[in-house]
Amino acid sequence: MKKHLLVTTGLTALALTTLLAGCGGKKASATANQTLNLVQVSDPTTVDVNDVRNANEFNILNATQEGLFRVTSKNGHDDLKLAQAKSYKVSDDGKVYTFKLRNSKWSDGKDVTAQQFVDSILRELNPKNAFAYASMAYDIKGAEAYNTKKGSADAVGAKALDKHTLQLTLTNKTPYFLKKLASVVFYPVRLDKINKVGTKKWKTDWKDQVYNGAYTMKSWKTNGKIVLTKNPKFWNAKKVNFKTVNVTTTEKDATITSLLQSGQLDAVLTSGANAADFNKLTANKKITKRTQAGGSTSFVVFNQHTGGTSKLLKNAKIRQALSLAINRSAYNKAINGGQGEAVYSFVPDSIDVNTTNYHDYAGNLLTPALKKFNTNAKLQQLFQTGLKQLGRDTNLSKVTLTYLSSSNDDTGTFLKQQFESKLGIKLKVKTAPDDASFIADRNDNQYDLLSNGWTGDYDDPSTFLNLWVSTGGFQKFFGGYDSPDYDKLYASLATVSNTKQRLKIYRQLEQRLLTEDYGVAPVTGEKTQIFTNKQLKNFQTPVFGPNYDYVYASKD
Repeated sequence: MKKHLLVTTGLTALALTTLLAGCGGKKASATANQTLNLVQVSDPTTVDVNDVRNANEFNILNATQEGLFRVTSKNGHDDLKLAQAKSYKVSDDGKVYTFKLRNSKWSDGKDVTAQQFVDSILRELNPKNAFAYASMAYDIKGAEAYNTKKGSADAVGAKALDKHTLQLTLTNKTPYFLKKLASVVFYPVRLDKINKVGTKKWKTDWKDQVYNGAYTMKSWKTNGKIVLTKNPKFWNAKKVNFKTVNVTTTEKDATITSLLQSGQLDAVLTSGANAADFNKLTANKKITKRTQAGGSTSFVVFNQHTGGTSKLLKNAKIRQALSLAINRSAYNKAINGGQGEAVYSFVPDSIDVNTTNYHDYAGNLLTPALKKFNTNAKLQQLFQTGLKQLGRDTNLSKVTLTYLSSSNDDTGTFLKQQFESKLGIKLKVKTAPDDASFIADRNDNQYDLLSNGWTGDYDDPSTFLNLWVSTGGFQKFFGGYDSPDYDKLYASLATVSNTKQRLKIYRQLEQRLLTEDYGVAPVTGEKTQIFTNKQLKNFQTPVFGPNYDYVYASKD
């Protein structure tokens, strides 16, 4: 999922959870223990589970809606727990999954049914909706054909056998399929509600929403606060401890730091430059700190849709020179305050394939090229080779690239120094005045470069490598990388379940993306620092999926 609303910063993943201290005796203290106050940097752009894209949306929907499974985490290791599903079985050939659902209710009292899970999958895949996460369901038989207009909805292998029995049939055995099913995009939907207002309005029409999760949305003031209240119809409501959750939206570090310093915070999840400020919490004996591997990668996007404003970025040699010119350690220090880690691969080192750590297997793929092109002269020659291939003037001083920036993105300034000193080219930083302007300029290809970030949806390299398949829903936001060879190689995974073979194909895919086509330039990975009040119990911080899960959290 995208790390932020725009993810142009994509460099400081910040999720703050605050619990305001009670005062005035036992009654106030009891109230405080039942009220959780959260802070996030931006409003969700949607509350539609099928249209979800960004981390802040996953966090809200993870609390208000629920799917077949819930992700839990301990010491940085994720696990799946049954949620709306009370049991499941898998056929001997690994292709047919049958789920028995609980007798659950929506917040309006109507039953949660197997057909509503089917409706969600078909709605996600409907090509008319153009949902970015549609490819998440491609493992299901007939799903890709339907989404790409080559098949019908009737042929999709999602069926309700009865009111509380869901059956999903896959095209091929898929080792990580269950991990996917915990994602928000597979949560059930109520078509009777959606069809009344239409998909476009449903995105933000919280007043017409119904909920099958632990909380319902009571109010939402844009750039203000979202208020959630405990859902008495939730199947496991007796285990939900907080009665009210207030989610305040602010991107002002001063406001967040003030709350932190005043001792009113119950938990803080942070990575990047902000983490250095939060380390002062360790002096407070009431606060504990731990660090876990992050599930995110921040990267620089190359405009391969049109070649960008310079018309140069379709050339692989030019992209290569730009990628190799970035000093990733210096980048981490300048942008993340040294709190992240420089990376030389795209898939983070927290990803496993079965019991094998993928990064240990694949290694730092960019390192050999960085060692080969280790001087400014070599990098400049590489850039000039690309210019020659395009039939352009090789005078580097005449080259000007445009970096599209948001108001709180310092990456452009850093890249300007790197490219001008190492490559001898110019970089113009174009700062969009607001989110809408940034999105408009990005969609209109008014850039050569921009920054982005991605947090994995589940623990498998495919959650990072499927982003670059040309038919995927996110590839268009990430520069438009388009390689038939990459597509073909990724498609070959469908019939491969053997761990060693999958590892080999994953590495080939990443190598093609990073060191042959130079389709993207990964720069940093995150290390998540988690500060919690010792009174807070069972506060979950999954590596993949939502930043946090407080459905079953409590405070003593």
